[in-house]
Amino acid sequence: MDTIEVRIDESLRLAGALLAASEWPDLEQKAKPYKPHRVAEAARKYFAPQRAHPAVRGARILVGQGEGLRSFFGHVFNAEEASEFSAHIADFKSKADPEPFWIETQSDWHEAESQARQVLEKSGLWQFLRDLFGPAPRNLVFVPNLLFPGQQTVTVSSANDLVVYAPPPKAWGTSPPWGYAERPDEVLATASEAFARFLFANKLPTDQPSFKSLEETFGLAAAVLFLREAEGEAASEQLMMMEKKTRRLGSLPAAVSALELILNDRRHGKYGDLTDYLPLMVRPV
Repeated sequence: MDTIEVRIDESLRLAGALLAASEWPDLEQKAKPYKPHRVAEAARKYFAPQRAHPAVRGARILVGQGEGLRSFFGHVFNAEEASEFSAHIADFKSKADPEPFWIETQSDWHEAESQARQVLEKSGLWQFLRDLFGPAPRNLVFVPNLLFPGQQTVTVSSANDLVVYAPPPKAWGTSPPWGYAERPDEVLATASEAFARFLFANKLPTDQPSFKSLEETFGLAAAVLFLREAEGEAASEQLMMMEKKTRRLGSLPAAVSALELILNDRRHGKYGDLTDYLPLMVRPV
């Protein structure tokens, strides 16, 4: 598939329902108050009777303070069988009966999917990532998340798909989140960084673990370059300046400059793989 696929994923929605039933939403608010999507707020009420369910408790243990989000969502996404937790999830689905809730909120999910597809399908992101990394090892998929986590993007993978599961762009104060199409630069920045970080980590040489520290800087540098191509210089510079300060990545501008030269060379047939140009990324960062 020569584009970013956009879809709603039932297994990821179920994982979000488990978080909605738990105290995770309260933990998010304590960490950084925000206005969740109306579907997320409705989900808290709908799934609240299941708070004591073993699957809900198990989800919270796996997620911890947030460091286990990828592991938890990956487990549910891949429908890993032969485990006690998987049996609890199946029981939760039976008892919570999420289908009426999905039907009730169908228009919101449809709108989110439509807007995300509008932003991503013709953005050029798929080709940009191919130019930088070569052919992707899996289908690249973007899944809108109207549940929880409401402030974090989660990346999961299976044998066939690499999925970026992302909430809508946050608004200021107590305003509800923006629609995906209302803040295309933020959606593209989120998607490009998440895909780039995964593809970068996937291609890292296992005998050189020191390169692991480059993952965040490399992914963000790729997002800055992509946003420049997709949305223009102003959007790109704003992302770089904001993230440089927020994440305390003083080396980011140098990394962007280095990666820009590498991307240009890649597009002119230089470098066979990431391992050929990875040493060039070490010096500026």
